Amino acid sequence: MPETSQEIYHCPSCGALVAMDRNAARICGECGHEFGKSLAIAPRMADHESASAKGGMVQRNMSTRRRTAERVAPVLPSDVMTADEVKAEKKTDSSAASGEVVSDDGHKKVVRRRKKRKGTSFRPLLFLGGWAILVMLAVIFVKSRSGAADPGIDGKENEEAGQRAFLQAEMEDLLAKQMPACHATLIEFLKESTWAGRAQFVRNSAEVAPKMVRYYERNRMWKLPVGSVVTVVKANLIKHSKDDYIVEAIFRVEFEPVKDENGELAAKQPKPYLREVSFMPDGNRWTIDWEALVRYSPNSWQLFRSDIEGSNVPSEFRLFVRRTTARFQAGQPVMVLKFFEPREDYSEMWRQDSPPVVVAEESESGRRLQEILERDPGNWEPGEPGLWHDDPEGLRRIRVKLYWETTADNRRLLKLGEVLAGNWMAEGYEENFRDELSPGSDEESGSEPGGLSDVSEQGGS
Repeated sequence: MPETSQEIYHCPSCGALVAMDRNAARICGECGHEFGKSLAIAPRMADHESASAKGGMVQRNMSTRRRTAERVAPVLPSDVMTADEVKAEKKTDSSAASGEVVSDDGHKKVVRRRKKRKGTSFRPLLFLGGWAILVMLAVIFVKSRSGAADPGIDGKENEEAGQRAFLQAEMEDLLAKQMPACHATLIEFLKESTWAGRAQFVRNSAEVAPKMVRYYERNRMWKLPVGSVVTVVKANLIKHSKDDYIVEAIFRVEFEPVKDENGELAAKQPKPYLREVSFMPDGNRWTIDWEALVRYSPNSWQLFRSDIEGSNVPSEFRLFVRRTTARFQAGQPVMVLKFFEPREDYSEMWRQDSPPVVVAEESESGRRLQEILERDPGNWEPGEPGLWHDDPEGLRRIRVKLYWETTADNRRLLKLGEVLAGNWMAEGYEENFRDELSPGSDEESGSEPGGLSDVSEQGGS
């Protein structure tokens, strides 16, 4: 290997190792220092910091300038890198945390690293998205469960409808078999011209006979003109108990055509009318509920509602009831009622209403009245009473106890004592109300002897 003519020098100014030829000018290619000459020291200034012996700091003459002529670049194998080596090092050390930058000539420089911009965080969005997906799945699950339950509900409704239709068909079959016997009983009853003869076709005749005597003393009997025809218009079977049925029917009475003196049909013919009749079993035969037939009351309604002395004692009546208005009284909701005696001619019935009667809605009588007044034929079930479906609009049949009361200022007020039933049938055939009070409880504002309640009223309707 030929002997090299270069010499290596250590620059005292910048500390670089410089290789140069023996015959070349001895000048540092880094800082321009001329070897063999003394280093000029700039005078110390007051604001200059003195060099510390412990540190590696070199104080330079700031007035020294680099010379561009005849400058020899230092050649250090450890510092000089080819372009391919630089690219290889970048690939292998791209994740290094150093701040070194390699220039095109192979020199490494330390530069300040730029602070990386913080990337956008997607964690909150992912969290909310996850919850949204869970909620959506829960909704789909609930809908699928409800959808799966719908067939069961529909199946139950269909089953109930089937049972209702079967019960209705069974009752209609039983009714068709029993209706001829009931019709025959009514015809035999009407053929009798005295109350004693009719009593044998009446339910519980021994108890009803005295009532028939008092009733027919002031009322006419129902008699059929000669040649009239009685036909069944509507019938219904009521299941009172497990083995006890009631047949309620509407009969149409048609008169024999009236002829004039020439044997021709008269221009004016008598109009047919309807009558309600209820039949109850008595052994092997059907008997008539006489109290429902004549809407029996022990006292005269006309005399009682007029407050005629001697006829105004507390009494039980079978009437129509109508709610005229509702209001508050003493901080409590009350309803104002009027009562009407049933008549074949409705116009006549409207003319004989009662004085207004005030009843607290929260009392037992008030709750029973609301149940009766709010009955809807659309909710009717087979086996339940059905004659009330034909009641006049705004009216409902009712059996009640009424009495008169004298106030402190000598006013006479009609009071409701008790609501007994929402029908006109005999005692013992009252329906069960949904909202019954417990035995011994009394929610009325007061009470009269015999269980008659006292609800104060300010008068007027």
